[in-house]
Amino acid sequence: MERETAEAGAAQVMAEREAAIARSAEAIRRHDGHNILIETGPEPVIDRLARHDVPAPAVSAELWAWTFVVKDMIDVAGLPTTRGSALYGGEEALTTAPCVELLERAGGLLVGKTNQHEFAWGITSENPHWGDVRNPRHPHLSPGGSSGGTAAALAAGIARVGLGTDTGGSVRIPAACCGVVGLRPRAGAVSAEGVAPLAPMFDVVGPMSTSVADCAQVWRALTGEAVELPPSLSGLVIGVAEGCAQAGEFAELGAEIREIALPYDILSPYWTIVGAQARRTHEATYPRAAASYSEGVRRKLDAAGTGHREYRRAVEELAAVRARFSGEMSGVDLLISPTLGGPAPRVGCDEAAVRGEVGRFTSVVSALGLPALAVGDLQVVGRREADVLRAGLCREARGGGIPEPR
Repeated sequence: MERETAEAGAAQVMAEREAAIARSAEAIRRHDGHNILIETGPEPVIDRLARHDVPAPAVSAELWAWTFVVKDMIDVAGLPTTRGSALYGGEEALTTAPCVELLERAGGLLVGKTNQHEFAWGITSENPHWGDVRNPRHPHLSPGGSSGGTAAALAAGIARVGLGTDTGGSVRIPAACCGVVGLRPRAGAVSAEGVAPLAPMFDVVGPMSTSVADCAQVWRALTGEAVELPPSLSGLVIGVAEGCAQAGEFAELGAEIREIALPYDILSPYWTIVGAQARRTHEATYPRAAASYSEGVRRKLDAAGTGHREYRRAVEELAAVRARFSGEMSGVDLLISPTLGGPAPRVGCDEAAVRGEVGRFTSVVSALGLPALAVGDLQVVGRREADVLRAGLCREARGGGIPEPR
């Protein structure tokens, strides 16, 4: 009897895996031509997914049969890592990034690598080398960037969860544009080994999903930290920036609401540091191979030059603003704002003309070094990842939906 029960259980979990593969395969075919995955057509991805040798799950495999995708800045053994560029991807990665291994160890089933803004430096995921990523939910809008392919894959049903990278908003902006959820952790909270850099001081790997609950589950797989649903937000003080439309919802959950101003003066040293580090990241290929770069990334690199003294001064200014704002946040547990600083970028927009406004909320938070959860066009900022996830879980459990992009 015990043997029959065990066999039935094994058959059930394997059936769940096959059903998940079938759903992904259908979504891949349905969205063929939307440039969401960096692959040559849908069939190679579907064939590889079906052949994926996955053992029966352990009891602790909390992501069993959860399909996932990873941004193509992240190494997966046997697959190329293009960085969304024409310069890379000629050879397969030899090893898999630890962040991917953790999801596979938890039972996750890798679908494939997702398209992105070239070199993870842009907010539209329009890509001259691999095709412009299309937004499955809002066809007139960009999917956001730079993790636009991951967000689009979730919105399209190609995968249940995914991994993106975020330097100045590259997980959160696509989450807002595609109507999904994305977490920017603090630097170092998730290993960046096996992840191509842009500006290492601010680069992070973050989970993405279609719900806060799923995001919290992926966070647990990545870090071992379980996040429990709180009964309310009673006793918390939440700072509201820029008249966030969801302030009333948090008040109804028991939080005390206060107005707070974001420290936009941190952006000048932040962008100086990002530009300087990006130049160093690309010094082996730029300007030597400038012809292989898109015009947009060339412009950014050309404008990013700085010397040691200016860089050191920027680092000191950044630290000073962080210290000052930490004092201003005294007595405030969380901060909420829109995710997008303006209307979501439209298809075919001038990325250079809109990225400053669109990313002004997300880049300030990146500069501050704080974790942030994007629930569509709502950004929840705190001191620890568990704090923002708990707030998101509480709102979601009370029926709070994912705010649409403007």
